[in-house]
Amino acid sequence: MGKHLGVAYNLRLPQELKDKIAESAKELNRSMNADIVARLEESFLRNESSAPPRSEVKIFHLKNGKKRVVYGKLLNNLSLDYTQELDQLRDDIHLSLEVLSSSSFWNSLKFFNKEVVVYQGDNHIDVVDNGEGSLGWLRVEDHITDEFMENLHKKND
Repeated sequence: MGKHLGVAYNLRLPQELKDKIAESAKELNRSMNADIVARLEESFLRNESSAPPRSEVKIFHLKNGKKRVVYGKLLNNLSLDYTQELDQLRDDIHLSLEVLSSSSFWNSLKFFNKEVVVYQGDNHIDVVDNGEGSLGWLRVEDHITDEFMENLHKKND
């Protein structure tokens, strides 16, 4: 970071989070203050991007021939059967979020004035701020493939 900050601000945070920041600052050879500022700046930059921030993508080949694409911040934190029917998966995601809501992990995800909802559309599931849009936590999308279309035609013949 290196530039002088002109505004001082006292911050209260859990000891566990302070320890994580101290460890990160040490690994990156910078002060805790510089680490906190860099992380805050990065979070604002990520919010300006339409791409899912720091998320991995997993693709599942479903029995019906569709491909299911799953991505978001929670992808590697939830151990779910992503091949099940969307309505069952939605219920499992909802239950997982309820369980996480009582953990310290949840506090790192919470945003002020957000009403977290697991929304299911025709071919997707998204964790959203009710009425405001995706939170980027977890998105599940079903994509039609040539194999799916062939299976569909076989059923109709």
